[in-house]
Parts: sequence; structure tokens; C-alpha cells
Amino acid sequence: MRSLPVPDPGVADHRTPDRFLWWLARGQKSTLLGGMLFGIVWMSCQAVMPAVLGRAIDRGVAARDDRQLLLWAGLMLAIGLLQAVTGIMRHRFAVTNWLTASYRIVQLTTRQAVRLGGSLPRKVSTGEVVAIGTTDLSHIGNVMDVTARFSGAIVSFLLVSTILLTTSVELGLVVLVGVPLLMLVMGPLLKPLQARSATERQMRSDLSNTGTDIVGGLRVLRGIGGEGVFLDRYRRESQATRAAAVEVARLQSVLDALQVFLPGIFVVLVVWLGARSEIGRAHV
Repeated sequence: MRSLPVPDPGVADHRTPDRFLWWLARGQKSTLLGGMLFGIVWMSCQAVMPAVLGRAIDRGVAARDDRQLLLWAGLMLAIGLLQAVTGIMRHRFAVTNWLTASYRIVQLTTRQAVRLGGSLPRKVSTGEVVAIGTTDLSHIGNVMDVTARFSGAIVSFLLVSTILLTTSVELGLVVLVGVPLLMLVMGPLLKPLQARSATERQMRSDLSNTGTDIVGGLRVLRGIGGEGVFLDRYRRESQATRAAAVEVARLQSVLDALQVFLPGIFVVLVVWLGARSEIGRAHV
């Protein structure tokens, strides 16, 4: 693991958001690749475990073969241990990726603020600088964090589909078609969530600007008796920002619920189809 913060964050490629993220990723490619490797092994272990369990039941329990039962049980234990170790390492690399990206952004922002000096307030508002440290850091860090799980999810999806296709073409096709459809169903919620998040971020930035103005001119406000007016203004903006944050959280909660509910329904469908197929084979 690397020590943080890094000695030199480098010169950022800020021509476009995509180029900036790519530049950020290239600067920590070793930990990103390590996280992706452990994420793939971790989720692959989860994907093959049900198949190994099925073999243990078929060849060991159903066939009353103690040797096969011990063999497959030992294989399950080995996969479980490998899953535990790789899961721990994936999490360590994911946290490292999150922190590395966040620290580098803090270093870049601080370096640019020092370079601009007194001209900084004329180029960007105080609230915008605060938003970088409170909102943008978390979002960019999450992008680097999720790379390991995303890579593992892709590989495990293909692995499960292959296992099911070798067992039942019908089930394999259901998984191959159904999972992308689930992603398409949840896709329409992402744009409203992004729009509301952007609005909430801007309102949070404006609120920080208002607070800075009040603090900077507090002595003058008290002299003319205007602190009450600015206090009411700050309260109104604060409540509006809170309402915007609640709207973001409400839509995010719907998305989180669908991420659990829809895959759950899909798993029930796959299990039902598999059980129906086995019952049909037993009757034949």
C-alpha cells in the first residue's frame, strides 16, 4: 500500500471530465489493477460456490459416496477461504484507491489556490471551493472505489452465465438477457438523480457563500442592524438546501431499494425455472 498524501500529485489533464478521470486513474493504476484482480477472484468465488455445493450434494450426499463428499466439501472450504482473503484484499485496495484519488484532488486544489492567491475569490466562489471538498471528493473517490467490484461483477456474470448454459440453455439465456434488462430498468432513474444532485450541490455552494458573506460583514451588519435580515435569508436558504438534499435522498433510496428488490425477484424467477425444469426431468 502507498503512503498518503503522495509527494507530487502531478499535472492534471482537466480539458474534459473524462480526461481528468483517466489521468487520475493512470496515476494509481497499480492499486486499481490490484483491486480489480482481487475483486474478480472474490466475486468469481461467490459465483462458483453454488455449483460446487450442487456437485457435493449430487455426487456425495445423493450418491452416498463419502469420498466424493469429502472431496467437494474440501473444495468448498478452499473456495470459502480464498473468497475471504480476496474479499479483505479487495476492500483494502478499494479504500486505498478512494483515499489516493481524494488526497490528490485536495493537493491539486490547494496548490491551485496557493498559486492564485488573492485572485482566487474573483475567479471562483468560496462555496464552490467548499463543494469540492464536501461533495466532489466523495463522488470521484467512489468512482475509483467501485472499479474492483464492477470488474468482479462483469466476470462473475459471464461465469454464472457459462455455468448455467452448460446446465440448462434456458436458464443461461434468462440470465444473459435478464441482467442487462434489469440495468435498463434502473437506468431512467440515474438522470433525475444526477440532476437533483447537481441542484443540491449548487444550493450547498450558494449557502456557503451566504455564510461567508455574513461572517465577513458581521460587524457592519450589527452596526446597521441588518443581522436579522441576513439571518432570515440564511435560514431560508438552509431550509431550501435541506429540502433539496431530502429529494436527492428520496430518489437515492428508491434506487437502492430497486437494486435489492429487482435482483431478488430475478433470483426467485431463475430458481423457479430451475425447479420446474428438474421436476419436468424427474417426470420424464
